[in-house]
Amino acid sequence: MKIISVRFANLNSLPGPFLIRFDETPLADTGLFAITGPTGAGKSTLLDAIAVGLYGRVPRHDRQVGEMVSRHAKDAFSEVEFEVHETNADTGAVDRVRYRSRWEVKRKVRGEDKGALNPDAMTLVLSPSNVAVVSGKEAVPKRVSEVSGLDFGQFEQAILLSQGKFARFLHAPEKERSALLEKMTNVGIYSRLSVAAFEKAKEEELKTKLLRAKLDATRLLSEDERTELERQLDVLHRQAEQHYEEQQELNICLTWRTILDQLDRQLADAAREAERLRLDDEQLQPEFARLEGHLRAAAVDKPLELAEAAEKEVASDEKQLKELAEALPQLTTAAETAATAHAAATAAHAAALAEEDRLRPLLSQAQQQDAAIAAARHQLQLQRDAHAQQQLEYQQAAEDLKRAALEIETLQGQNEALDRWLIEHSAEIDLKNQVLALDREIIDLQGAQKETARIAASQAELLKTQDQTSADLRRQQALEAEAKARKKSIEDEGKPCRTERDALLLGTTAAVLAQRADDLTAQQHALQQLLPKAEAAHEHQSRANALATQIEEEAPALTTAETAASHLETRRADGQRLLDSYRRELRAQQALADLNQHRQHLQPGEPCPLCGALEHAFAADFAAEADEQEQRVSQQQLALSQLEEDLRLATTVLARRQTEQQQRYKLRKEALAAADAASQQAIALAATCTPPPAEPTNPAAVCALLATTTHEQAAAVAARRRVAELDEQLTKLREQYLKEGEAAATAEREIPRLLERQEATAADLAKLAEELLHWEDQTDIFQGTIRDLLAPHRLQLPARPPYDGILVTLRERAEHYEAQVAALNELGKALLGKTSQHQAHSESLAQQAKQLDATEATLAAAQLAIDQQLAARQAQYAGHDPAAEAEQLRLATQRLAEAAVRAQAQLAEQQKTLEIQQNRQLDLNAQLTVHRAAHAQRQTELSAALAVAGLATAAEARALLLPAAEAERLTQRRQDHRTAQAAAARRLSDLTAELHHHAEAGLTPHTAAELTAQLQALSAADDILQQQLGAVGNQLRQDDDARERLAAGQHELTLRQQEEQRWQDLSEQIGSARGDKFSQFAQGLTLTHLARLANLRLRQLTGRYTILKTPNRNLELQIIDHDQADTVRPMASLSGGESFLVSLALALGLSELAGHKARIESLFIDEGFGTLDPDALNTALDALERLQHSGKMIGVISHVSDLKDRIGTQIRVRPGAGGNSTVYLVGVRGDETSCATP
Repeated sequence: MKIISVRFANLNSLPGPFLIRFDETPLADTGLFAITGPTGAGKSTLLDAIAVGLYGRVPRHDRQVGEMVSRHAKDAFSEVEFEVHETNADTGAVDRVRYRSRWEVKRKVRGEDKGALNPDAMTLVLSPSNVAVVSGKEAVPKRVSEVSGLDFGQFEQAILLSQGKFARFLHAPEKERSALLEKMTNVGIYSRLSVAAFEKAKEEELKTKLLRAKLDATRLLSEDERTELERQLDVLHRQAEQHYEEQQELNICLTWRTILDQLDRQLADAAREAERLRLDDEQLQPEFARLEGHLRAAAVDKPLELAEAAEKEVASDEKQLKELAEALPQLTTAAETAATAHAAATAAHAAALAEEDRLRPLLSQAQQQDAAIAAARHQLQLQRDAHAQQQLEYQQAAEDLKRAALEIETLQGQNEALDRWLIEHSAEIDLKNQVLALDREIIDLQGAQKETARIAASQAELLKTQDQTSADLRRQQALEAEAKARKKSIEDEGKPCRTERDALLLGTTAAVLAQRADDLTAQQHALQQLLPKAEAAHEHQSRANALATQIEEEAPALTTAETAASHLETRRADGQRLLDSYRRELRAQQALADLNQHRQHLQPGEPCPLCGALEHAFAADFAAEADEQEQRVSQQQLALSQLEEDLRLATTVLARRQTEQQQRYKLRKEALAAADAASQQAIALAATCTPPPAEPTNPAAVCALLATTTHEQAAAVAARRRVAELDEQLTKLREQYLKEGEAAATAEREIPRLLERQEATAADLAKLAEELLHWEDQTDIFQGTIRDLLAPHRLQLPARPPYDGILVTLRERAEHYEAQVAALNELGKALLGKTSQHQAHSESLAQQAKQLDATEATLAAAQLAIDQQLAARQAQYAGHDPAAEAEQLRLATQRLAEAAVRAQAQLAEQQKTLEIQQNRQLDLNAQLTVHRAAHAQRQTELSAALAVAGLATAAEARALLLPAAEAERLTQRRQDHRTAQAAAARRLSDLTAELHHHAEAGLTPHTAAELTAQLQALSAADDILQQQLGAVGNQLRQDDDARERLAAGQHELTLRQQEEQRWQDLSEQIGSARGDKFSQFAQGLTLTHLARLANLRLRQLTGRYTILKTPNRNLELQIIDHDQADTVRPMASLSGGESFLVSLALALGLSELAGHKARIESLFIDEGFGTLDPDALNTALDALERLQHSGKMIGVISHVSDLKDRIGTQIRVRPGAGGNSTVYLVGVRGDETSCATP
C-alpha cells in the first residue's frame, strides 16, 4: 500500500483546505522527509487525516471522530489517494491500481440541535476515472481493508509507527511487556482460545453424560410382546377383509334399490307431465287461432305498406306547394327594400370621404407640435426627479456621517475593553498546547485505572474460583466414599439371580434355548401367514365359479339388446333420409310461392321479365301447398326425434349390460388370478415351514398344525424370556458396579487435580496483588501530574472518571481566549476602516452641495422654453386633442363604408333566396304528378292482394296482423308444445319398459333406508377395527423406531466419547480457566518472530547489534553486541541512541508482521526524537538516512529543530493567529510552497 496524496479541511487546528501530494516534487524526490513544527501545531493531525480518510477512525485514542472537526466549522473532510497491487484475473499480471477514499461530515443547519454534527459519510472511487466502487461508513473501510490487505489495527501498526511505544516496551517489566505485546500484536485471541478449549472440554463431557442417560432410558418390547402384537395384527387384517366383502355386497344391493326407486319416481313424474301438456293444449287453442289469422293477413302486408307510403308522398308534396305559394310575395317585397337601402348607404360614404380629406393636414401639424411639447415636459420631469433624488442622497449622506462618528466612538471603547481583558488573562496564551498535554496524561490515567479495575476483577474472580475449588474437593471426597459403599451392595444383590439362571439353563445354553424359541416362533408366524392365503385361495376360486354362472345366464339378454339397438339405428337412418326429402320439397314450394306475385302481372303474348317466355302456363293463381308440406316436415321431425330417443335409451341399456358383462369377466379373471396367486403363495410359505404341511391349500389342516405349534412356542418363549430378564438384571448390576467403580476412580483422579488447582490459584492471587500494587502506584503518579497541570487554572481533578469535563472547560477557555484575540484584531481592522470611510464621506458631501445648486438653474431655463412652445401651438390650433379628433373622423368614414358593404350583401342575398324558391316551386309541381301516378298503381295492387287473401278491406288485414315478436313467439310456442307432447309420450313408454326390466333382477327385499343403516353399522364396526389395527401397528412401529434409535444412539455414543476425548486432550495441552496457558506460549512465539524481523531491519541501521529472546524467560529480550565479542547485554544497558535504533527496528519489524499479506511502501514514524541527546540524535538520523534506500517512503514526525538541517525535504506545520496552523512543503534548497488549495 502506498499513500499518493491527502487533501483535507477543518481538522483540529488545520482549517485548510490543504493538499499534500507525496508523488510530486519535493516529497517524491527523496524517500525520506520530516514533518516538523512546534508542539500542538498539528503535526499528528496529518496522520489523523490519512487514517480517517481511509478507515473513518482516528489512531492514538478511541474518541469520537467528530471531535477532530474544527470549532465553528460548518463541515470537514479528508480525501486520501492510495495505490495497491492487484492481480489481473485475465492475464495474471500484477497491476498498480489507484483508489481515492473520502470521509466527510457536516453540521446541522436547522432544528433544535442546530450546530450538531450529522452522521459522517464515506465514499471510495477509482482514480483518476472517478468510477464509484462503494459507499457507506461500514462498506468503505471494509473494501479498503480488502484491496490493501490491512485492517485498521494492522494499518496503525504497519504504516503509522509509534516508536515511543517500543522504547517503553524495551525497558518495561515482564507483566507490562506482556500487556503491551498483546495490545500491539493482537495475540489476545490465544487467551480466548485457551478459555474456549477449557469450556469446550467441559461442554463435551456434559453432552456425553446426557446422551448416555438418554440411551439408558430407552425401553424396548420383549420378543413375546412383539409376537403377540403380530398375531393380533394378522387377525385384525382378516376381519378387515371380511368387512370389505360385506360392504361391497351391500353397496351393490343399495345401488339396485336406489335405481329402482328412482325409476318409480321418474315414471310418476312423466305421467304428470303428459297430463299437464294435454291441459295446456286445450288452453292454447285460441292463441293458435290468432296465429292462423296472422298468417293469412301477412300475404297482403307488403302491398298495404307500399300503398300507404305512396299516399304519404302525395300529401307531403301538396303541403310543400301550399307553403311555398304563401311565402313568394314576401320574398319579392324584401328584395325591393334591400335595393333602396344600398343606394342610400353608398351616397353617405362618399360625403364622409370628402370631409376627411379636407381636415387631415391641419390635424397632422397639431399632433407634431403636441409631441414636441410632451417630450420636453418628460425630459424636464426626469431632471426634476433626479434633482429630488440627489437631495435625498445628500440628506442621507449627512445622517450616515453622523452615525459613522458614533460607531467610531463605540469601536474605540470596545477595543480598549478587549485590551484590558487580554492583559488580565495573559496566562492562557499557551492553554491549547497545555490541553493537548493534559489530554495525553488523562488517557494514560484512564488506561492505568482500567488496568487496575481489570486486575481487581480478576482477583475477585480468582477468589471465587478458589472457593469453588475447595467445595469441589470436599464433594469429590464424599463421592469416593459413597461409590465404594454402593459397589459392595451390588455384589450382594447379584448372587440370587445367577443361581436361578444356572437352574434354567441346566443341560443347555441360552443360545440353544433362544434358537429353539426363534424356530418355533418362525414356524408359528409362517403358519399364521399361510392360513389366510389358503382361505383366500379357496374363497377366490368359489367367487370365480359363481361369476362364470352369471356370465352364461346374461349372454341371451345381451344379444337381444344388441339386436334391438341395431334395428332402431336402421329406422333412424331411414327417417333422416325421408326428412331430408320433405325439406327439399318444402323449399321448392316456398320458392314457387314467392313468384306468385309476379305471375299476377303477366299478360298473354308479352315476355316474362324473369325468363322471357311468351306463354305463361302458371299465370293463374298458384295454390300454395307449403303449409301441408311444413306439417309433413314437422311430423317427420317428431317421429325422428322419437326414434332418436328410443335409440338413446336402447343404447344406454345395451351399454349398461355390456359394462356389467365386462365387469363380470374382469372380476372372474381377477378371482382366478387371485386364487392362483394365493395358491402359489401358500405353497411357497409351506416350503419355509419345518416340517412343511401336507395340504398347504387346505385351511382346516393348516389351522390344526398352527394350534400345535403355538402351544410349543409359548413354552419355549417363556423360558427364554425369563433367562433374558435375568441376563438383563445381571447386566444392569454389572453396569452399576462398573459405573460406581468409575465414579470412585474419577473422584480419586479429581482430588489431586483440585489440590493442584488450589495451589495454582493461590500463586496467581499473589501475582495479581503485585500487579495491582504497581498499577495503583502508576495511577497516583498520573493523578499527581494532572493536578500539577490543573493548579494554575484553579481546577480540581474529579475523584473518578469521566474527566472529559475538565478538558471541555479548558478547551472552552482556550477557544474563548483565541476568540477574544481574533475579536481584537477584527476590531482594529474595523476601526481603521471606519475612520477612512468617515473622511471620504465628509469630502463627498461638500461636492454634492455644489451639484445641487447648478441643477436648480438648469431646471428653470427648461421650464421657460416649454411655455413658449405651448403658446405657439394654441395660436395655430385651439383644439384640445387633434389625434382623437382625427381618429373619430376615420372611424365615422369606416362605419359608413361598412354599412354600404352590408347593404350590398343583403341585396344579393334577398335576390338569391327569391330565385331559389321559384325554382323549387317548379320542381315540386313535377314531383307531385309522378307521386299521384304511383299512388294509383299501389292502390290497384293492394286491391288484388286483398282479393287473393280473402279479405274485404285493408283495415281487416291490419286488424289480423300481429307484431313480429308476438307472431314469432306464438310460432315457437306451438312448435315447442308439439315437440314436448311427443317427447313426454315417448319418455312415459321408455320408463315403463326400463322399470319392468330392472325389477326382474330382485336382488333384495330391503328398502334403501334399511340397506343404508346396515352399511353405516358395518362402517362403524370397520372404523373400530381400523383403530385397533392402527394402535397395534403403531406399537410395533414405535418398537422398531426405538430399536433403530438405540442402535444409532450406541454409535453416536461411541463417536461422542471419541470427540470428548479429543477435546479433553486439547484442554490438557492449552486449556485453562483464566486463559493464560496458551496466551503466554503464543506471546513467546510472536516475540521470537518479531525479534527475527526486527534484526533484519537492525542490520540495515547498524551491524553492531542483534536482538535475542532470553531462552529461559518467555517475554524477556536481550541484545548481542558484536563489537564486544558477541557479548549478551540487557536492554537496560543501551544508551539513548542505541535504544532508539533497537526500538525503531522493532517498530519496522512490527510493520512487516502486521502487513505480511500486503506490500507496505509508505511509513510514518511518530515520537521518539525529543528525548535523544545530540549524539543519540546523530546516530538515529544516520540510521534513517540509510533506511530511505529500502524503497519505502518514510515520513518522520518531530519538533526537534536539528531535523531541519539533516532532512532537507519537509512538511512544515506553522501555527498562526487564532490557534490555526498552515501547512507548507519545504524542498532541499529551503524553498517553501503552501499546501493550501481553493
